[in-house]
Amino acid sequence: MKKWFGLAIGISFAAAFLCASRANAQAAGNWSSPRNTMEHNGWQKAESIITKDNLSSKFKFLWKLKLGEPGKESSSYSEPLLVPRLINGQGFKDFVIWSGSQDVYAADSELGRMIWTKHYDAPASACGVTNLGIVAEAPPVINFRARRRAPGSAPPPPPAGPLKVSERRIGVSAGGGGFGIRGLYVMTPDGYLHEQVIATGADFAPAVKFLPGPGGISKGLALDKNQIYTTTTNGCNGTENAVWAMTMDGKSYSVSSYKTGTVTPLIAMGPTLDSDVAYAVTGSGKSGMADVHADSIVALDPQAKVKDWYEAGGGLQDVTPVLFTYNQKKVLAAPGKDGSYVLLDAGALGGADHRTPLASTPQISKMGSKSVAALGTWEDGGNNWILAPVSGPISEAVKFGNKNGVAPHGSVVAFKVQEIGGKTELVPEWVSRDLVNPAPPVVANGLVIELSQGDASTHATLFVLDASTGKELYSSGDEVKTYAHMAGVAVGDGHAFFVTHDNTLYSFGIGMEH
Repeated sequence: MKKWFGLAIGISFAAAFLCASRANAQAAGNWSSPRNTMEHNGWQKAESIITKDNLSSKFKFLWKLKLGEPGKESSSYSEPLLVPRLINGQGFKDFVIWSGSQDVYAADSELGRMIWTKHYDAPASACGVTNLGIVAEAPPVINFRARRRAPGSAPPPPPAGPLKVSERRIGVSAGGGGFGIRGLYVMTPDGYLHEQVIATGADFAPAVKFLPGPGGISKGLALDKNQIYTTTTNGCNGTENAVWAMTMDGKSYSVSSYKTGTVTPLIAMGPTLDSDVAYAVTGSGKSGMADVHADSIVALDPQAKVKDWYEAGGGLQDVTPVLFTYNQKKVLAAPGKDGSYVLLDAGALGGADHRTPLASTPQISKMGSKSVAALGTWEDGGNNWILAPVSGPISEAVKFGNKNGVAPHGSVVAFKVQEIGGKTELVPEWVSRDLVNPAPPVVANGLVIELSQGDASTHATLFVLDASTGKELYSSGDEVKTYAHMAGVAVGDGHAFFVTHDNTLYSFGIGMEH
């Protein structure tokens, strides 16, 4: 095992070295966390292969792969992760990674062949089946504009050598100068956090305890450098409702928590993150505890202490917010009261009274959803757009510029952020075609890649829509024979991936010629 671990580490070092010159190519294929980034934007900015012009001639079903035997349906959200151009014993590989209830699977995203599988013996939760929470380290940022050392100046100190295997700790770089190991973090139901070497699936370091006691259902992981977050709900296995934060410093691994009592955190895929801030949505209830705010968007510091909050004054849907920049200001698009959406100043949620948003829509749809919802964002020619998946019909009182047919079951709706009369507004732009249990929308190269998940009587269908109008440009038709459940789509390097309820991984896109 030690020899294999050493080989895994050495291969990963080589991968980092050989990939350094391909950093631009990496950007197009990385999907490191649910919704792609820690801001949960759902936007693959570097996509250039999938275009409006080649959809009809080249975009198609590529392959499908069974990921273990299906069990009971999971009650948690899941979405593939993408890590391109790492090297292992089989050469350069583009990885698509997905987690089941006890296993993590890594497949070759081009060929649809399994690369490795990792099984965890952690006991199942008392609250039902959930997928293991996973998040990958973001790719290294290389500064190609860095100035050369001036003639005659002192050279920089030599980089530290790689750590010994016995010295490696979760979340701490293995060292070796420009070499490094891309890590995959995995949360198991016993409350332990694991780190795997992405290239091989080998354990990078001993697991550490994240959640107290026997552990509970983890609602996804969110990662910012060495700070990692998760959420527990429903009091599973005796673990309280809370947002948890851990600093992976290689020593104490201190854990902090924002405990919410009977108020349930509405977080399906980990908090939305900014530098040193985590944004969480809370449900209804009476906390009876200081700094616990029901029906609110709460900003937490790295120690999970409340920095700020926006109180909606009514029921909030389980919708993951998205963070973006508008007019040189960081803005949070989030669920509002009773099926509406709001824009919040990320630096002053709700203003002085904690109740005043920058902008608010009317009620878009009735409360309640069978699907996990998350907002998305993209930018086109200086215009900021907000996308939202909606289950059920749209309110007739809201006038959208473009409607793409009757949508009684669900749809994606799009808003443009605009200044009108000195005020910031969310202007309704379009409603998509009818969708059954729409997944969180993904944007790439001016296109919306959207999964209609279907249900027990309707199969899943992948659609590609014009991001400016919502017009349907592509449909997978009857290619997928069954439905998806609590699923998300990952897009990168000309491909779109999702997993159906029976643990089958699908790949659509523009394949590489072999």
